[in-house]
Amino acid sequence: MKKVLAIFLAFIIGLSMSAQIQNKILGFTLGSTTKTEVYDKYKHEKHFLERSEGYSVGGLEFAGQKWDITSFNFYNNQLSNIQFSLVDLGTPVYVMDSVWDYLRLTLLDKYGDYNYFSTSEYLFFEDGKTNLAISYKYAGENKALVLIYSDSALKELQRQSEENDL
Repeated sequence: MKKVLAIFLAFIIGLSMSAQIQNKILGFTLGSTTKTEVYDKYKHEKHFLERSEGYSVGGLEFAGQKWDITSFNFYNNQLSNIQFSLVDLGTPVYVMDSVWDYLRLTLLDKYGDYNYFSTSEYLFFEDGKTNLAISYKYAGENKALVLIYSDSALKELQRQSEENDL
């Protein structure tokens, strides 16, 4: 009986651990990958751009989709978030609609227990370590689909630092 109980507990713990929001994206780990590591991987990409808060790369693939822009943002030289964007200038709206439907349903199925907030054009998931947000709405005159993975601890440190600037 003890053996069956131990196996059952191990199974339940394994399920809860495997359901956490992923924090390893494109081979990088949120909260620990450095700017240099991202730079070294993408510096020779055709659509690589250095920005003050990090880097942007055009045309990367993730989750079965080729994204118009993927942005890597840093805080204290650590990867704080990765943002994937589709804008209707580069991607037809019907493609964006189907990507939105697919991602929304897949994320709700996979991370539904972590669903913190949702509307018809926005979903937010949080597991205490990683935040995941997806939105699909108009940005100016263009429709934009944005998927963001961020490290919760770095996000909070950045928020506190910005508050202290006031």
